[in-house]
Amino acid sequence: MFYTSFGSLAAPTRDYVSRLRSPRWVPFVFLHETHYDDLHNMRAPFFIALIISMIAGSVYWYQSTAAICPVPLFYRIGEIDTSFELTREEAKSHVLTAETLWEETVGRELFVYDEAAAFTIDFIFDERQAIADSEESTRLTLDEQRAENERVQNTISTLQAEYESLQASYRQRLAAYEESLQAYNDEVTTYNDRGGAPADIFSQLESKRTALDAELETLSSISAQLNELANEINRLADRGNQLIEQYNKSVDQYNTQFGYAREFTQGDYQGDKIHIYKFSNETELITVLAHEFGHALGIDHVEGSSSLMYYLLGDTSQMSDLSEEDVQAFVAVCGLTETIEQKIRQAVREFLTK
Repeated sequence: MFYTSFGSLAAPTRDYVSRLRSPRWVPFVFLHETHYDDLHNMRAPFFIALIISMIAGSVYWYQSTAAICPVPLFYRIGEIDTSFELTREEAKSHVLTAETLWEETVGRELFVYDEAAAFTIDFIFDERQAIADSEESTRLTLDEQRAENERVQNTISTLQAEYESLQASYRQRLAAYEESLQAYNDEVTTYNDRGGAPADIFSQLESKRTALDAELETLSSISAQLNELANEINRLADRGNQLIEQYNKSVDQYNTQFGYAREFTQGDYQGDKIHIYKFSNETELITVLAHEFGHALGIDHVEGSSSLMYYLLGDTSQMSDLSEEDVQAFVAVCGLTETIEQKIRQAVREFLTK
């Protein structure tokens, strides 16, 4: 393209050389500026794309790992249904006990109570707690039936001991009475065969007869007492049998309705909150809270029926410590100490919550 501006092939004059330099310089400058602008125009989108990619990657990394051991987890007590008859102070006390189960075992601060926290623990009353209340009422009825049966059995045992003691005394006195009566009759027969007893002997025989009559009256009274005791024992035994029969029926009904292994439907973890639906006592509530705290740390269910993070709720009559499986699951998610990634996520969470 450049040759068309030179004209003929005559020897160049000074002016021509002058004119020739200018087009050589101008294209050079023009090419340099064009090259710079092209590079500039190419780099800007590249850097923008790089920044967007870095931001997107960071956001994806945070969102995909935010639920992995988000310690310390700031939380607060949220909604408490009045049907639970649980005060906020009582709820907070139980929650603090639940977090202590984790923190004392692993030796780290994992949870922080903060009234301004977005993460809440809510107590939602539904059919699960209604069933638990029904179970508690049925169990109280069973306890009353068992207590009444025990009272009847204790009364029967007391009366039975009294009856046996009185019966032994009665038999002993009856044997002595019959022996004395036989001796008296033999003596009377002897004197009658002789035509009668002298006055002094007759007086002695009358005294013996009076004593025998008195003893017979006593024996009759004791016999009446024994009959009354026997009747009362029999009446109570019938009552006890009725109570046992009713109690056994109630136990069968209780076992049919409530006697089964229960999954941890007493509560659940929903990402930004924990819901508590059911508990029958303080120990069960603390256990459920600690279990859901484990899920909030990113821990799944573990093996071992005695483990806190086992998927079935076991005996809640007494508080249990974390099992070896619980601790191993915690270490697998949170590590032995706080990691750089956890610190970064914590800083991001604090920034986002400001």
